[in-house]
Amino acid sequence: MKKEDYTLLDLAEIFGENKQFIRRRITKLKLVAINKDTREYYNEPLKYNYDSYLKLAKELGYKNDICLEESEIKNDTHVTQNVTRNDTRVTHDDTQKKQDNNDKDKLIEILERELEHSKDKLKKSEEEKEKLMTLLDQQQRLSLQANQKIEILENKEEIKEEVQKNKDKKWWKFF
Repeated sequence: MKKEDYTLLDLAEIFGENKQFIRRRITKLKLVAINKDTREYYNEPLKYNYDSYLKLAKELGYKNDICLEESEIKNDTHVTQNVTRNDTRVTHDDTQKKQDNNDKDKLIEILERELEHSKDKLKKSEEEKEKLMTLLDQQQRLSLQANQKIEILENKEEIKEEVQKNKDKKWWKFF
C-alpha cells in the first residue's frame, strides 16, 4: 500500500490511532503537508507524502516492512470501523432527529395545554359576561317596576286628593 499522499484521516486509520494523536505526532516531528500552500480552501484536508508516512511510522515504532503489511491489515479493519463509524453517525443523526422530534412534541404539547387554558379562561369570561348581562337586565326590570309603583302611588294620591275635594263639594253646596 504505497500511496503518494496520505491525509490525516488515512494516517489515523493506518496506525489505528485517533486524529488528534496523529496530529500531535506530526507537529512534534515537524512534518510539513505537501499541499499546505496550494489548497484552494482552508478546510481542505492536508496531505502528507510517503516520507512523512515513514517518519511517522518510525516514531510510532513500526519498521518499514512491517508497517506496510500491518497497514494493509489495519486498513481492512479500519474499513469495517469506518462502516461502523458511519453507522454510528447515522444512528447519532437518527437520535438527534428523534430528540428534535421529542422536543417538538413537547413544545406542541405545552402549546396545546396553553391553548386549552386560554379556551377555559375565555369560556369563564363569557359565562361571567352572561351573568353580568342577566344581573343588569334584572336591575333594569326592578328599576322599571319601582318607577311604575311610584307612578301608581302618585296617581292614587292624586285620586285621593280629587276625592277629598269632591267630598268638600257636597251636593247641597251646589245649590
